[in-house]
This record gives sequence, structure tokens and C-alpha cells, in this order.
Amino acid sequence: MFLGIDLGAGSLKATIINRDGALLAEASAPVETLRPRPGWAEQRPSDWLRAMSAALFTLGEWTDLHELDGIAFTGGTHSCVLLDAHGEPVRPTILWSDQRAGTEAAALNERMQERLIAIAYNKAAPTWSIAPLHWLVKNDPNAVRRTAQVLFVKDYLRHQLTGDFLTDRIDAQGTLMLDGADFTWSDELCDAIGWNRATLPEIRNPTDKAGVVNSAAAGRFGLRAGTAVYVGTCDTAAEVWAAGAVDVGSAVIKLATAGVVSVMVDRPYLQTDIAYKSFVVPQSGYVLAAINSCASAHKWLRGIIAGRGAASASFDELDLEAGATAPGADGLLFHPYLQGERAPYWDPALRADFLGLTMSHERGHLVRAFYEGVAFALRDAASRFRAAGLAIGSASLVGGGAVSEVWAQIIADVFAIEVRRPVHGDASYAAALLAAVGAGAFADETDAVRRAVVFGPAIRPREDVAAAYDRLFGRYQRSKQLLTALNHEISADA
Repeated sequence: MFLGIDLGAGSLKATIINRDGALLAEASAPVETLRPRPGWAEQRPSDWLRAMSAALFTLGEWTDLHELDGIAFTGGTHSCVLLDAHGEPVRPTILWSDQRAGTEAAALNERMQERLIAIAYNKAAPTWSIAPLHWLVKNDPNAVRRTAQVLFVKDYLRHQLTGDFLTDRIDAQGTLMLDGADFTWSDELCDAIGWNRATLPEIRNPTDKAGVVNSAAAGRFGLRAGTAVYVGTCDTAAEVWAAGAVDVGSAVIKLATAGVVSVMVDRPYLQTDIAYKSFVVPQSGYVLAAINSCASAHKWLRGIIAGRGAASASFDELDLEAGATAPGADGLLFHPYLQGERAPYWDPALRADFLGLTMSHERGHLVRAFYEGVAFALRDAASRFRAAGLAIGSASLVGGGAVSEVWAQIIADVFAIEVRRPVHGDASYAAALLAAVGAGAFADETDAVRRAVVFGPAIRPREDVAAAYDRLFGRYQRSKQLLTALNHEISADA
């Protein structure tokens, strides 16, 4: 049996599979996100450990965790855990969705964008670790002085089991401080923000063995001492891989905390408006366009609809109402810029809106417009692929939002492509599959996907709805442009 543990923005999930990739058990526990100021997002690593303990306790009631043959982790990339000399976090972790470092990112691009792209293959943005680390150098120098070691989300959790200080090449690339040519930390990029390179972890492959569960961790988390633990990688790369993307041109759309469109490629794409990263499959990569708010925004919307202090309206209840509402939501349009936006605008000052509200609109219209707005945002983000010669002919659909038949059909219609959903496609499943590859249950990363990943029925676009959405997408883009200056004014006053 193999255990995969994924830390998302709202919860930690643990999944157990067998050597054939079949799902045996899963459990999750919530994690709180702190928002001390508009545009900020932080989490306490101590909360992650409580969530991991709770999820493993639940799994331990269903199966014997002492029989595990391997463990691997995934988690959101870009988010740095700063540890002191005793291995304790020196401050809450700034998440990938945090937008406070917009000024630092802009300054880095103005000063050295060509060098950033030449070395790290991407330009700076508030999301990439280099910008928030630069913000910390300027605004929290005491925390920086106390930092003896930097780990990333999944590495910190794995460190609790093994004591290792390692990361993988994909999470390392998410810092924008890695030389993409040889997967070594770049002195030039570290020096650009005054960061001590010696604090950064050693770099391995996702399926490399990191160590074994030590006796202290075994007692704390109910595991067997000596169980093999593998490095793991970032959640998006793992999900793209476990969604069947092992061939060049394969595409994956992710409806999770963030929304992501990814395409497998066979070479780096060194462009200012497309992000490129190394991939789980060695000697390959993927390009991606990501939006900041997706399932996280759905949770926000459910809370708003239910009212403060009331239980959140259920996902299924609202999904039914959205499905009963006609495409186009009777003229209601939604821009999902609740945390600024990444692709294609890279603008932390953008704000979300519902546009076109009337007295005739009900909550089903709000949810329908939300689904459509996120789909439009993802299409907008992926529009840069075409300029780079990358076409999306079909896609796998993953993430918590993919369980919605309504939302999945909207994605197919907005993109005018066929989509398919893996039966088990989340990051915790992918992490377990990484452990299985590391332990030798499969020949390699490609063999694991071809043998283990199973898909449900294909979802095809409806020609008339796709044509209507194509017109509405133009309205989505035009209204965004008209509101940009006002959004910047509002953001400046916040």
C-alpha cells in the first residue's frame, strides 16, 4: 500500500492506493487560511501538522498504517516555510495566492526580466517565491535573519517524518531562483534579492527516496518506523501527470483552489506571458496559465449566499440551481478577480465583480455566472498558448470543481473541446502514485499513468451553447478592459 498526502489551501487530504493504483481509502482535515490584510494569504505550519495527524488518525481507523510500503507528499508550490536553527517556523507561511509582493515583482522585472527568463525561464510575479522573499527582506528582516533553512509546503510535512532538508526540481523552479538548465540554485538570482543561498534545500527528483519515517514521527502519526518516504512534488504538476498527461500536447484543466490550464511540451518556452516548469516525467516540461481564484472563490460565494454566521450552502444544492439556469445566466457576468489575477494579466490590483445584476436574478444565476466566469478566466489565461503555437484539442479535467457535471459541461462549452475526467485525479492520489513509482511498483512515471489512471465518460461541447459562449467571452474581455482603471483606483485606496 502507498500513502499520498496533499496540502491544499483549505484542507489536507491523505489517500491510500494499492500497487495497481486502485483507491483503498482517503481522509481529509481542514486548514485555516489567515487574511490579515486585503490581498494577503498566510497559513500556520502548526495547523498543517494538526490536519495531518487528524487525517492519518481517520485512515488508521480503516486500515493498518503499519503496512504501508511508501509515502509521498504534494502541496501548493511557491510557498516558503522559513525555519530557524531548531527547525521551528519563524513566521506564518506566505501562500502562492498572496499578492503583497506586487511592487517587488514589478521592480525585479524592470531591473532584470531578461535575465530572469534566461536563467529561470519565467518572469517575476507576486506568486513566484522570489518576490515574497524579497518583500520579507525589506519588511521583516528579523525573520530573514533567523532563517536557517527554507523548505516548501510538502517538504516541511515530509521533514516531520524523516528530518531531511530536500526539495524536488519542480518546487525549486517555483521559486524563480533556480537555474533551469542544470537544476542548481542560481547565485545571481539569490543575490538579486539578498537571499542566502545556503538556506535553500538540496534538489532531487519527485520519485527519489528522501528517507524513512523516524521513531518520533511513527509514534506521533501512527506510522511504522522505517517506512520509505519519497520526495514528492508540487500539486499541479502531480495532478497534471496523474490526469494522463504524459504525451506532448496533452492538456489538463484544473478546477481547484486556483484554476490552471496546462499543456505538456518537449522544450522550455521562454516567453513573458507563459509560465514554464519542469515535469514529473524526466526530460519533459509543461506550460501553464493559472488564475488565482477558483474553488476558493466558490467557497467564498457559498458563504456569502448563506449569510454571515449561517452554515454555508451546500455545493450540491447550489450546483442543482446553477444547472437549472440557462447558459448566460440571463445576462449576468462574473470576473473572478477576488485575489487580483495571474494569467494573462499578472495584475494584483484587479477586483472581482458581478456585472449586469437585476431584480430578476436569483442565487442560481449567481452560481451559474460564477461557473461561467471562472471558465472565461481560464480561457482568457490560455489564450496566450495560441500565440506560442500550442493548441488545445481536448483536455483532462481535475480538481474539486470537476465533480460538478454542470461546471464540467460549461468548461467543455466555453473551450469548445471534449473533456474527460480521471476517476481518481486529485493531488493526494497523485502523491500516492509517486510513492508507488519510487518503490518500484511501476517501471517508471509513464508506465504508472498508462496502467493506473482510469477515465470516466467524455463530455463533449454543445455546438449552439459553445457559439453563445464565444460571444459572451468577448463581452467578458471587453468589460474587464473597461473596468481595469477603476479597479486600480479602488485597489490604491484599500
